[in-house]
Amino acid sequence: MGFCQLEVSLKFGVQDYGGFVSCYDLSRLLFDLKMNEATYQKSLQDFESVLGHYDLSSEEKDALRSGDPRKLRQLGVHGMLCLYIKRLSPQFRDNVYWAQK
Repeated sequence: MGFCQLEVSLKFGVQDYGGFVSCYDLSRLLFDLKMNEATYQKSLQDFESVLGHYDLSSEEKDALRSGDPRKLRQLGVHGMLCLYIKRLSPQFRDNVYWAQK
């Protein structure tokens, strides 16, 4: 059981929450958006296809589709990783931050 899964099970309980979340895969997708140019380019073309490569719950997919870092933070993603979803927003694509690795 990963750290995020453990945290969710302790906070909400398996019965109350309905199961574990895949915090690792959610965080990994956001990391890949920043660090993997192929993932980023594919996400711009077909984000649904990219989502299919990660083990994500429907709630996590909805949070990603919304593009709102606050929703991702509520799912247990680190605050810095949450911001990486903004890379897909047209108004943030040319930000110098994305060039920094």
